[in-house]
Amino acid sequence: MNPEVKNDIEKLISYSVEFAETLLLNTGEYYPFGSKIGSLGELTPLSFFYEEEHPESLKIINGLTSFFEEALNKKEVRAYCIAYDVRVKNEKNNSATDAILVSIKHEDVSGKLIYYYPYELGNRKKLEFLEPWGEHEN
Repeated sequence: MNPEVKNDIEKLISYSVEFAETLLLNTGEYYPFGSKIGSLGELTPLSFFYEEEHPESLKIINGLTSFFEEALNKKEVRAYCIAYDVRVKNEKNNSATDAILVSIKHEDVSGKLIYYYPYELGNRKKLEFLEPWGEHEN
């Protein structure tokens, strides 16, 4: 992976995990959100709002995906990500746990990169991260 692509991915992950952590600590939850890397390498956050007071997460994810895919196809962005909360388990976590999922598409990477950041939100408003992992979907 070339250094520019790696840097873009790291910026998207860092912003997404930090922002989700802030929202979880302040409110205990968050709606899906996104961010993009423009052609000059600048990161820009993006939210997608519906007129509904409590829209379904899937509607927001679909809206963000449509917006970002169009921008990627028009070469207006070189990468984007969508972050949202999921329940997951893997070979290291036998029982389901909450996780921040960061889904990334980059113009120089085929398919999607999916990163999971499992966490536990303690009573004292402290977020404890478990071991993260990533997957590549073609």
